[in-house]
Amino acid sequence: MLIEQKIDGPWRVSFEFAAPQAAIDLGPTIDGFRAEHWRIDGTAARLIEKDGRDIVEPTGRRTRLSSVAFDVDPEAVSVRKRYEPFMPMGDGGVVFFTGYFMPFGEEGGRLDAALTVIPANGSMVSAFGETATRLENWKSAYDHPAFLYVGATAPIESGAALLIVDGAAPEWIRDEITSFVPAIAKALTQTFMRTLPARPIIFVATADLGDQGRLSYSGDALPGQYQMTLAGGAWRQSSPHALGVLRQSTAHEAAHLWQAAARPRSDAVANWIHEGGADALAAAALVGAGYWTPEEASAAFAEARSTCARSLEQLSLQRAEAEARWDAVYACGHVLNVAAAGEAGVASFWREFIKRGAKDGYDEALFLDLAEERAGPDAVQAIRDLTRINDARPDRVLDRLLALSGGLDVDRGR
Repeated sequence: MLIEQKIDGPWRVSFEFAAPQAAIDLGPTIDGFRAEHWRIDGTAARLIEKDGRDIVEPTGRRTRLSSVAFDVDPEAVSVRKRYEPFMPMGDGGVVFFTGYFMPFGEEGGRLDAALTVIPANGSMVSAFGETATRLENWKSAYDHPAFLYVGATAPIESGAALLIVDGAAPEWIRDEITSFVPAIAKALTQTFMRTLPARPIIFVATADLGDQGRLSYSGDALPGQYQMTLAGGAWRQSSPHALGVLRQSTAHEAAHLWQAAARPRSDAVANWIHEGGADALAAAALVGAGYWTPEEASAAFAEARSTCARSLEQLSLQRAEAEARWDAVYACGHVLNVAAAGEAGVASFWREFIKRGAKDGYDEALFLDLAEERAGPDAVQAIRDLTRINDARPDRVLDRLLALSGGLDVDRGR
């Protein structure tokens, strides 16, 4: 597969197949963004939607495709709780997600594919530890998909990680990330009692910094890497609030790197398990790294509990997630992870959870099985009540759950 960057105009994306294909499955339609931003070059194929997926099929007398090419608009498309296709940086660089370019085979998994990336003149492409004027037949060490960067900014060596920080980012952000990332990585290594298999790469982009008073952070993680985008004028200067958001959110994304040793068994697995787990693990790591006091971790847990109770009035957690009420998903997931862990602590819980889910992936049943061992069957029933029942007083269920879990000291990593 070939991706060619163009400075002005659409990028060129070309597929060459070892064996001709009756059709090409590009994956879920995701609100029709390919139909809007991808155009087939030529008339021998067409892009259609079939059963919620984007399919390329031959037209006319052709019955199979040995190659196909697209002109792709490198637009910043907002797809909530899915990876952004293109994430522009303020300095003109772009982080893009290869997952939307990697076709699927008949068995449902992605086709084995090598990727060649050709940046426009003067730019470089960075993929994990490789930075060059072009990539040839590249495959991710973690398997596809991955984030790649195309632009003029060189990676920063920061301890056990590589950073690509937007050249348009304020200096204080660059300095903070450069020192914070290795410190939180060390704390997470201690929390999980293992190192990552390879040095991660972190991308930091700044969007519009002109909206005075606005402070927005968004991020996504993949095995071995994560990406964050900062938007709003409140990022221009350091403040206690901006610093707190940057550290807590970065620690959350970093926790996903260690969680990725075990993956959900399917896309249907509840997000509150790993998102809430990342919040709880980030809190433990922030204490371990000396950025938070135990009292600050307790305050963050209390805030999560309050948000969860308020968000689930007459609403189950399953329904909240189905309706994309992400504040509830994250906050309740934080509480449920801490409660499920029992007195041994959330770090101990996730070490064992990853061990059990490493081979075949994990799901809610595996989570609840381990929770029953750690916190007891009554606590598991309370978790089931919160996830499935539209309760008028979810605060009472949370009180019962936390009492059954032993009145935890939530700052403990253990």
